[in-house]
Amino acid sequence: MTVTKIIHYYNSKVSLLQYFTISNMRQTMSSNGRTFSVVSSSPSTVIILSLAILINKIFSAPVTQANHYPLNTLEYLHGAREKTEEWKENRWNNWFQQLEEEWTEFNYTLENEKEEWIRGNEKEWDNFLTDVEKKWIHLSRNIDNEYKRTALAESLTWNETMWRVWINTEGRDFIEKEWRQWITNKESYLYSWVSREWVQWKDEKIQEWKNNKWKLEENEYWEKYEKKMKSGKLSKFLNLKEKEKWLKWKDRNRREKEQWLNWVQTKDDIYINSKWEKWKKWKNYKRNLFYKWVDAYVNKWIHEKQWYVLVNEVKELTLQKDDSM
Repeated sequence: MTVTKIIHYYNSKVSLLQYFTISNMRQTMSSNGRTFSVVSSSPSTVIILSLAILINKIFSAPVTQANHYPLNTLEYLHGAREKTEEWKENRWNNWFQQLEEEWTEFNYTLENEKEEWIRGNEKEWDNFLTDVEKKWIHLSRNIDNEYKRTALAESLTWNETMWRVWINTEGRDFIEKEWRQWITNKESYLYSWVSREWVQWKDEKIQEWKNNKWKLEENEYWEKYEKKMKSGKLSKFLNLKEKEKWLKWKDRNRREKEQWLNWVQTKDDIYINSKWEKWKKWKNYKRNLFYKWVDAYVNKWIHEKQWYVLVNEVKELTLQKDDSM
């Protein structure tokens, strides 16, 4: 009887003491219908029995959770972790197929919410245009006094042609800033919101996969194994089978990560790296409407020669500046 055989029986959860008692101490014999026991007292039996008791005490000693580390794959293979590589790959493939189906539902819901958001902006657009029209009935009221005192200081000597040029350039820009600010805020909200919804959804999905009980146990085991290996506490010769399992685990995790990242990249192109076509059309349509309104406003401003109002205000500001000096 060798030490290797003894350890083998221990890992198979057979009591060493019971084993040696049966194998070396008791011989059941029958003679004339009578049964009796013969206890072997050979030196080899005594040595082996002593060794068995010693090993049994060592392995039965309590181990704290903090310093506990499985000595072989038998302990690791309890629970869901005894599943084969084929089983684990099938679990991943099934989960990935379900992921695609759930993404289709997520995308459908998000598209509906975006459509509803655009419909809500139709009413906001009407309110915005009404507010702009009211605000710019009198151009001069919405131009900063500092601008009037500086940039328009020379306008006191301008003729009608020069005022036409001004209203079609700088004057027009004052009004169009209203549009640019409004539409920029809308677009910023849209893409931030969509991106946030997508990122949150994909993060939750991959966490669902990682939080599978068998996955957590497996990762925890092999992460500890890696630490032991890096610290040199694992024998390179006595753990070849375990190392092979570890390499399979690493390779499987690598494949899963690569497949996940490739899939995510295709979806990022939808939610992050591209513009929503329907929004682009809506924005361009409203911009054209706004510019048409600005054209009508500028033409009316020129026709009514409203620059005279602006000239009078520039004069008053110039006089106030002179009086304060």
